[in-house]
Amino acid sequence: MGKPRPNAGQVLNALGKLTSYLKSMDQNSSEFGEDKTAWFNYPLKIISETLHFNVSVLYRVSNIINNRLILEVIKVVDPGLMRIDLQEGRKVRLFLDARDKRYVNEVHAVLNKKTSHIKVKGLGCDMIGYVYLPDNFGGIYLVGGDCTGKCRSIQDFEISAMEIMCSLLSTIIMKTMFEQKAEYDDLTGLYNSGRIKEEVEKIILRFKRRPYGSAVLAMGDIDFFKSVNDNYGHIQGDLVLKEVGRIISNSMRECFDFAGRYGGEEFLIIFEDSDIQGGFEAVERIRHVIEKYDFPRIERNGTPVENKTMNVTMSFGISLLTGMQTPVTPKAWIAKADHALYQSKHNGRNQTTIYQENPGIK
Repeated sequence: MGKPRPNAGQVLNALGKLTSYLKSMDQNSSEFGEDKTAWFNYPLKIISETLHFNVSVLYRVSNIINNRLILEVIKVVDPGLMRIDLQEGRKVRLFLDARDKRYVNEVHAVLNKKTSHIKVKGLGCDMIGYVYLPDNFGGIYLVGGDCTGKCRSIQDFEISAMEIMCSLLSTIIMKTMFEQKAEYDDLTGLYNSGRIKEEVEKIILRFKRRPYGSAVLAMGDIDFFKSVNDNYGHIQGDLVLKEVGRIISNSMRECFDFAGRYGGEEFLIIFEDSDIQGGFEAVERIRHVIEKYDFPRIERNGTPVENKTMNVTMSFGISLLTGMQTPVTPKAWIAKADHALYQSKHNGRNQTTIYQENPGIK
Protein backbone atom coordinates (compact mmCIF):
# COMPACT_ATOMS: atom_id res chain seq x y z
CA MET A 1 0.00 0.00 0.00
CA GLY A 2 1.56 3.27 -1.11
CA LYS A 3 1.72 6.28 1.10
CA PRO A 4 0.12 9.46 -0.35
CA ARG A 5 2.53 12.31 -0.62
CA PRO A 6 1.47 15.36 1.42
CA ASN A 7 2.61 18.76 0.25
CA ALA A 8 4.04 21.62 2.26
CA GLY A 9 0.78 23.57 1.96
CA GLN A 10 -1.17 20.79 3.63
CA VAL A 11 1.35 20.61 6.43
CA LEU A 12 1.28 24.38 7.02
CA ASN A 13 -2.52 24.32 7.08
CA ALA A 14 -2.45 21.49 9.62
CA LEU A 15 -0.01 23.41 11.82
CA GLY A 16 -2.37 26.37 11.73
CA LYS A 17 -5.32 24.20 12.76
CA LEU A 18 -3.31 22.67 15.58
CA THR A 19 -2.16 26.09 16.81
CA SER A 20 -5.75 27.38 16.85
CA TYR A 21 -6.90 24.32 18.76
CA LEU A 22 -4.15 24.65 21.34
CA LYS A 23 -4.92 28.34 21.87
CA SER A 24 -8.57 27.46 22.44
CA MET A 25 -7.52 24.69 24.83
CA ASP A 26 -5.36 27.16 26.73
CA GLN A 27 -8.36 29.46 27.25
CA ASN A 28 -10.86 26.71 28.09
CA SER A 29 -8.69 24.15 29.81
CA SER A 30 -11.24 23.36 32.52
CA GLU A 31 -13.37 21.47 29.98
CA PHE A 32 -10.83 18.65 29.96
CA GLY A 33 -11.24 17.89 33.65
CA GLU A 34 -8.98 15.11 34.91
CA ASP A 35 -8.64 13.42 31.52
CA LYS A 36 -5.36 14.98 30.46
CA THR A 37 -5.06 12.61 27.48
CA ALA A 38 -8.14 14.34 25.97
CA TRP A 39 -5.75 17.11 24.97
CA PHE A 40 -4.24 14.70 22.41
CA ASN A 41 -7.45 13.60 20.67
CA TYR A 42 -7.69 16.37 18.09
CA PRO A 43 -3.91 16.71 17.59
CA LEU A 44 -3.75 12.96 16.90
CA LYS A 45 -6.45 13.38 14.25
CA ILE A 46 -4.59 16.29 12.65
CA ILE A 47 -1.29 14.40 12.63
CA SER A 48 -2.90 11.28 11.20
CA GLU A 49 -4.70 13.10 8.40
CA THR A 50 -1.77 15.35 7.50
CA LEU A 51 0.92 12.68 7.39
CA HIS A 52 -1.42 10.04 5.96
CA PHE A 53 -0.86 7.37 8.58
CA ASN A 54 -2.68 4.08 8.12
CA VAL A 55 -2.50 3.62 11.87
CA SER A 56 -2.21 6.41 14.47
CA VAL A 57 -1.31 5.84 18.09
CA LEU A 58 -0.75 7.66 21.37
CA TYR A 59 1.45 6.02 24.03
CA ARG A 60 2.32 7.02 27.56
CA VAL A 61 5.75 5.97 28.80
CA SER A 62 4.90 3.98 31.95
CA ASN A 63 8.42 3.10 33.00
CA ILE A 64 11.99 2.35 32.00
CA ILE A 65 13.47 -0.51 34.03
CA ASN A 66 16.99 -1.71 33.30
CA ASN A 67 16.94 -2.63 29.61
CA ARG A 68 13.13 -2.60 29.24
CA LEU A 69 10.77 0.15 28.09
CA ILE A 70 7.13 -0.12 29.15
CA LEU A 71 4.54 1.78 27.11
CA GLU A 72 0.80 2.09 27.73
CA VAL A 73 -1.37 2.35 24.63
CA ILE A 74 -3.70 5.30 25.32
CA LYS A 75 -5.45 5.73 21.97
CA VAL A 76 -5.37 3.97 18.60
CA VAL A 77 -6.91 4.96 15.27
CA ASP A 78 -6.74 1.85 13.09
CA PRO A 79 -9.76 1.64 10.75
CA GLY A 80 -8.14 -1.11 8.66
CA LEU A 81 -7.21 -3.26 11.68
CA MET A 82 -3.60 -3.37 10.50
CA ARG A 83 -2.05 -3.35 13.97
CA ILE A 84 -4.04 -5.78 16.09
CA ASP A 85 -1.08 -5.80 18.51
CA LEU A 86 -2.09 -2.27 19.54
CA GLN A 87 -5.07 -2.34 21.88
CA GLU A 88 -6.04 0.64 24.04
CA GLY A 89 -5.03 0.01 27.63
CA ARG A 90 -2.44 -2.61 26.72
CA LYS A 91 1.06 -2.42 28.23
CA VAL A 92 3.78 -2.94 25.60
CA ARG A 93 7.10 -4.16 27.03
CA LEU A 94 10.07 -3.54 24.76
CA PHE A 95 13.82 -4.12 24.91
CA LEU A 96 15.90 -0.94 24.62
CA ASP A 97 18.04 -2.55 21.92
CA ALA A 98 14.94 -2.32 19.65
CA ARG A 99 15.07 -6.00 18.73
CA ASP A 100 11.32 -5.93 17.96
CA LYS A 101 11.30 -4.07 14.64
CA ARG A 102 7.61 -3.23 14.90
CA TYR A 103 8.47 -0.80 17.72
CA VAL A 104 11.91 0.38 16.66
CA ASN A 105 10.84 4.03 16.38
CA GLU A 106 9.13 4.01 19.77
CA VAL A 107 12.39 2.92 21.39
CA HIS A 108 14.52 5.39 19.44
CA ALA A 109 12.14 8.29 20.19
CA VAL A 110 12.46 7.65 23.93
CA LEU A 111 16.23 7.11 23.88
CA ASN A 112 16.96 10.17 21.72
CA LYS A 113 14.13 12.37 23.10
CA LYS A 114 13.02 13.42 19.64
CA THR A 115 11.03 12.25 16.63
CA SER A 116 12.20 8.93 15.17
CA HIS A 117 11.47 7.84 11.60
CA ILE A 118 13.55 4.77 10.79
CA LYS A 119 12.21 2.71 7.87
CA VAL A 120 12.00 -1.03 8.49
CA LYS A 121 12.29 -3.25 5.39
CA GLY A 122 9.19 -5.33 4.79
CA LEU A 123 7.18 -3.58 7.51
CA GLY A 124 6.78 -0.12 6.02
CA CYS A 125 7.78 3.12 7.65
CA ASP A 126 6.48 4.99 10.63
CA MET A 127 7.19 8.16 12.55
CA ILE A 128 6.95 8.55 16.30
CA GLY A 129 7.15 11.96 17.99
CA TYR A 130 8.31 12.64 21.55
CA VAL A 131 6.15 14.82 23.82
CA TYR A 132 7.69 15.65 27.19
CA LEU A 133 5.64 16.68 30.23
CA PRO A 134 6.71 16.68 33.90
CA ASP A 135 5.81 13.52 35.82
CA ASN A 136 2.94 15.17 37.71
CA PHE A 137 1.48 16.26 34.35
CA GLY A 138 1.48 12.75 32.91
CA GLY A 139 5.12 12.17 32.04
CA ILE A 140 6.36 11.33 28.55
CA TYR A 141 4.00 10.64 25.66
CA LEU A 142 4.73 9.29 22.20
CA VAL A 143 2.46 10.23 19.33
CA GLY A 144 2.66 9.18 15.70
CA GLY A 145 1.73 6.39 13.36
CA ASP A 146 2.49 3.69 10.80
CA CYS A 147 2.46 3.72 7.04
CA THR A 148 2.15 0.00 6.36
CA GLY A 149 3.28 -1.93 3.32
CA LYS A 150 5.61 -0.75 0.58
CA CYS A 151 5.98 2.99 0.83
CA ARG A 152 8.42 5.71 0.05
CA SER A 153 10.73 7.40 2.53
CA ILE A 154 9.38 10.13 4.78
CA GLN A 155 10.26 13.63 3.62
CA ASP A 156 12.28 16.07 5.70
CA PHE A 157 9.44 18.60 6.01
CA GLU A 158 7.17 15.86 7.41
CA ILE A 159 9.71 15.14 10.13
CA SER A 160 9.99 18.85 10.89
CA ALA A 161 6.21 19.13 11.05
CA MET A 162 6.04 16.29 13.58
CA GLU A 163 8.74 17.94 15.69
CA ILE A 164 6.85 21.25 15.68
CA MET A 165 3.54 19.57 16.55
CA CYS A 166 5.10 17.74 19.49
CA SER A 167 6.79 20.91 20.74
CA LEU A 168 3.51 22.83 20.52
CA LEU A 169 1.69 20.12 22.45
CA SER A 170 4.32 19.98 25.16
CA THR A 171 4.60 23.76 25.56
CA ILE A 172 0.89 24.59 25.62
CA ILE A 173 -0.12 21.71 27.88
CA MET A 174 2.58 22.58 30.42
CA LYS A 175 1.69 26.28 30.29
CA THR A 176 -2.00 25.51 30.81
CA MET A 177 -1.38 23.10 33.67
CA PHE A 178 1.05 25.43 35.44
CA GLU A 179 -1.59 28.16 35.27
CA GLN A 180 -4.17 25.76 36.67
CA LYS A 181 -1.90 24.81 39.54
CA ALA A 182 -1.44 28.49 40.38
CA GLU A 183 -5.20 28.95 40.76
CA TYR A 184 -6.74 25.56 41.48
CA ASP A 185 -6.62 23.19 44.41
CA ASP A 186 -5.04 19.91 43.28
CA LEU A 187 -7.31 17.72 45.37
CA THR A 188 -10.78 19.20 44.85
CA GLY A 189 -10.34 20.89 41.46
CA LEU A 190 -11.90 24.09 42.86
CA TYR A 191 -10.15 27.44 43.22
CA ASN A 192 -7.42 27.43 45.84
CA SER A 193 -7.56 29.67 48.89
CA GLY A 194 -5.71 32.58 47.33
CA ARG A 195 -7.81 32.58 44.17
CA ILE A 196 -11.20 32.40 45.90
CA LYS A 197 -10.19 35.26 48.22
CA GLU A 198 -9.41 37.32 45.11
CA GLU A 199 -12.93 36.68 43.83
CA VAL A 200 -14.39 37.85 47.15
CA GLU A 201 -12.41 41.07 46.82
CA LYS A 202 -13.55 41.55 43.20
CA ILE A 203 -17.22 41.29 44.22
CA ILE A 204 -16.75 44.00 46.84
CA LEU A 205 -14.97 46.27 44.36
CA ARG A 206 -17.79 45.84 41.84
CA PHE A 207 -20.25 47.28 44.35
CA LYS A 208 -18.42 50.59 44.07
CA ARG A 209 -19.56 50.72 40.45
CA ARG A 210 -22.91 48.99 40.97
CA PRO A 211 -24.25 50.07 44.37
CA TYR A 212 -27.57 48.32 43.81
CA GLY A 213 -26.03 44.89 43.39
CA SER A 214 -26.11 42.05 45.91
CA ALA A 215 -24.16 38.84 46.47
CA VAL A 216 -24.16 35.94 48.92
CA LEU A 217 -21.07 34.32 50.38
CA ALA A 218 -21.29 30.81 51.84
CA MET A 219 -18.72 29.05 53.98
CA GLY A 220 -19.05 25.29 54.37
CA ASP A 221 -17.26 22.83 56.62
CA ILE A 222 -17.36 19.01 56.59
CA ASP A 223 -18.75 17.83 59.93
CA PHE A 224 -16.47 15.70 62.11
CA PHE A 225 -13.86 15.54 59.36
CA LYS A 226 -11.06 14.86 61.84
CA SER A 227 -12.79 11.63 62.84
CA VAL A 228 -12.80 10.54 59.19
CA ASN A 229 -9.02 10.85 59.07
CA ASP A 230 -8.57 9.30 62.51
CA ASN A 231 -10.89 6.33 61.93
CA TYR A 232 -10.32 5.61 58.26
CA GLY A 233 -7.02 7.25 57.34
CA HIS A 234 -5.95 10.27 55.34
CA ILE A 235 -6.45 8.55 51.98
CA GLN A 236 -10.14 8.19 52.84
CA GLY A 237 -10.20 11.81 53.99
CA ASP A 238 -8.70 12.96 50.72
CA LEU A 239 -11.32 11.00 48.79
CA VAL A 240 -14.10 12.70 50.78
CA LEU A 241 -12.61 16.13 50.02
CA LYS A 242 -12.27 15.27 46.35
CA GLU A 243 -15.87 14.04 46.07
CA VAL A 244 -17.23 17.06 47.95
CA GLY A 245 -15.30 19.29 45.55
CA ARG A 246 -16.83 17.41 42.60
CA ILE A 247 -20.36 17.76 44.00
CA ILE A 248 -19.88 21.50 44.54
CA SER A 249 -18.34 21.88 41.09
CA ASN A 250 -21.26 20.09 39.41
CA SER A 251 -23.71 22.36 41.25
CA MET A 252 -21.67 25.38 40.23
CA ARG A 253 -22.73 25.14 36.59
CA GLU A 254 -26.33 25.86 37.48
CA CYS A 255 -26.63 28.11 40.47
CA PHE A 256 -23.52 30.07 41.43
CA ASP A 257 -20.39 31.71 40.18
CA PHE A 258 -17.28 30.68 42.08
CA ALA A 259 -16.20 28.08 44.59
CA GLY A 260 -12.91 27.33 46.31
CA ARG A 261 -11.27 25.30 49.01
CA TYR A 262 -10.64 27.85 51.72
CA GLY A 263 -8.46 25.59 53.82
CA GLY A 264 -8.51 22.05 55.20
CA GLU A 265 -12.13 20.88 55.01
CA GLU A 266 -13.57 24.40 54.57
CA PHE A 267 -15.04 25.71 51.32
CA LEU A 268 -16.15 29.14 50.10
CA ILE A 269 -18.93 29.62 47.55
CA ILE A 270 -19.84 32.96 45.96
CA PHE A 271 -23.32 33.65 44.58
CA GLU A 272 -23.10 36.87 42.58
CA ASP A 273 -26.30 38.79 41.78
CA SER A 274 -28.21 36.72 44.30
CA ASP A 275 -30.48 37.61 47.21
CA ILE A 276 -30.26 35.83 50.55
CA GLN A 277 -33.16 33.49 49.83
CA GLY A 278 -31.69 32.37 46.52
CA GLY A 279 -28.31 31.77 48.11
CA PHE A 280 -29.87 29.87 51.00
CA GLU A 281 -31.86 27.57 48.70
CA ALA A 282 -28.81 26.84 46.52
CA VAL A 283 -26.66 25.96 49.54
CA GLU A 284 -29.39 23.75 50.94
CA ARG A 285 -29.54 21.80 47.68
CA ILE A 286 -25.80 21.19 47.87
CA ARG A 287 -26.03 20.21 51.53
CA HIS A 288 -28.77 17.67 50.83
CA VAL A 289 -26.81 16.10 47.95
CA ILE A 290 -23.76 15.65 50.20
CA GLU A 291 -25.88 14.28 53.04
CA LYS A 292 -27.35 11.55 50.81
CA TYR A 293 -24.16 10.75 48.89
CA ASP A 294 -22.50 7.37 49.45
CA PHE A 295 -18.76 7.97 49.59
CA PRO A 296 -16.70 4.93 48.50
CA ARG A 297 -14.70 3.31 51.30
CA ILE A 298 -10.94 3.13 51.00
CA GLU A 299 -8.52 1.11 53.14
CA ARG A 300 -5.60 2.92 54.78
CA ASN A 301 -3.31 1.45 52.10
CA GLY A 302 -5.49 2.90 49.34
CA THR A 303 -7.30 -0.32 48.39
CA PRO A 304 -11.03 0.16 47.60
CA VAL A 305 -13.40 -1.71 49.92
CA GLU A 306 -16.03 -3.52 47.88
CA ASN A 307 -19.69 -2.90 48.64
CA LYS A 308 -18.94 -0.49 51.48
CA THR A 309 -19.64 3.22 51.63
CA MET A 310 -19.67 5.96 54.22
CA ASN A 311 -21.64 9.17 54.70
CA VAL A 312 -20.69 12.66 55.81
CA THR A 313 -22.59 15.89 56.29
CA MET A 314 -21.69 19.56 55.94
CA SER A 315 -22.59 22.70 57.83
CA PHE A 316 -22.87 26.09 56.15
CA GLY A 317 -23.05 29.74 57.06
CA ILE A 318 -24.07 32.41 54.56
CA SER A 319 -23.86 36.19 54.52
CA LEU A 320 -25.50 38.74 52.24
CA LEU A 321 -23.64 41.78 50.95
CA THR A 322 -25.22 44.66 49.04
CA GLY A 323 -23.81 47.76 47.48
CA MET A 324 -25.97 49.89 49.75
CA GLN A 325 -24.32 48.58 52.91
CA THR A 326 -21.40 50.23 54.63
CA PRO A 327 -18.29 49.06 52.74
CA VAL A 328 -16.59 46.00 54.24
CA THR A 329 -13.28 44.31 53.67
CA PRO A 330 -13.05 40.79 52.19
CA LYS A 331 -11.85 39.56 55.57
CA ALA A 332 -14.90 41.04 57.31
CA TRP A 333 -17.37 39.51 54.82
CA ILE A 334 -15.73 36.08 55.15
CA ALA A 335 -15.82 36.48 58.94
CA LYS A 336 -19.60 36.98 58.82
CA ALA A 337 -20.10 33.76 56.87
CA ASP A 338 -17.72 32.02 59.26
CA HIS A 339 -19.72 33.29 62.23
CA ALA A 340 -22.93 31.90 60.72
CA LEU A 341 -21.13 28.60 60.11
CA TYR A 342 -20.18 28.51 63.79
CA GLN A 343 -23.86 28.90 64.65
CA SER A 344 -24.71 25.91 62.43
CA LYS A 345 -22.07 23.83 64.22
CA HIS A 346 -23.25 25.02 67.63
CA ASN A 347 -26.88 24.17 66.84
CA GLY A 348 -26.21 20.55 65.86
CA ARG A 349 -24.42 20.62 62.47
CA ASN A 350 -25.73 19.54 59.05
CA GLN A 351 -27.64 22.79 58.53
CA THR A 352 -27.35 26.24 56.96
CA THR A 353 -27.47 29.43 59.01
CA ILE A 354 -27.96 32.96 57.68
CA TYR A 355 -25.76 35.61 59.29
CA GLN A 356 -27.65 38.23 61.25
CA GLU A 357 -26.17 41.44 62.60
CA ASN A 358 -28.41 41.06 65.64
CA PRO A 359 -29.00 37.35 66.37
CA GLY A 360 -31.97 38.24 68.53
CA ILE A 361 -33.96 39.45 65.50
CA LYS A 362 -35.54 36.68 63.44
